Amino acid sequence: MSRIESLMIVGTGGMARLLARTLREKIPKIAISSRIPEKAERLSARLGVRWASAEEAAEYDSVLLTAPPQNLPEAVAAISEKMRPRSLLMDISSVKVGVVERIEEKIPREIEYISLHPLFGPTARKIDGYSIAVIPVRGEIFLNSVVELFKSVGLNVVVTSPREHDEIMSVIQVAHHMAYLSMALTLWESLSPEIIAKYSTRSLRRTSSIFKMLRGNLRVIKEIQELNVYGDRARNKLIECIGRLGARDPRSWADVEKALEELPRIL
Repeated sequence: MSRIESLMIVGTGGMARLLARTLREKIPKIAISSRIPEKAERLSARLGVRWASAEEAAEYDSVLLTAPPQNLPEAVAAISEKMRPRSLLMDISSVKVGVVERIEEKIPREIEYISLHPLFGPTARKIDGYSIAVIPVRGEIFLNSVVELFKSVGLNVVVTSPREHDEIMSVIQVAHHMAYLSMALTLWESLSPEIIAKYSTRSLRRTSSIFKMLRGNLRVIKEIQELNVYGDRARNKLIECIGRLGARDPRSWADVEKALEELPRIL
């Protein structure tokens, strides 16, 4: 097992900021890097960590990319050739199947690769108690170190595979988001804004806070809907459940009662 002693985080977005702030007390040497050096310099100064150019990647034993899934292969190609042998490349993406394969193709064989999915957003103030999915794609030298690192900051670590991850997240993310998006569209296309405001319930006002969150993350949500290869199966299950409840099937209503009783205990 190799301990992570140094980490270059590539990107200056919300997740890069959150992870740099979280890990700076655990990793002796952390740097922020960006294709726009001024952004990396400003962010690193705010966080009290270093900033570095991509050319300095060989000085770090691990590199974490925070680019969107569609930009990851290009980012990997640009940075991996500058990394030293027996170092670790990590990325963050909400979808794995079809993404990790394209990334692995571009990584030199002597570099390890672990794909991550933090199951929380960049606006989280504290991450302890949340979970992170860890997908070892190539090599095992750094795996235990990565698992222990995230456990040390209070995260629940789930080690999984690309397929298992995407199958599960197709329900937890794809179907979940689709239910709220469909409700928003139904409201908007069925009632005028004036009527919605006049008749809104306490429950609907609570739901509106979810609408705001979805609006702020709509680009990522759309990517997940499009890229998860198990998404159609999850969406079809959602439609099936709506149909069963709409048909007033007594068994389905008994099942939903049980689900509403048990789910709050799990979540």
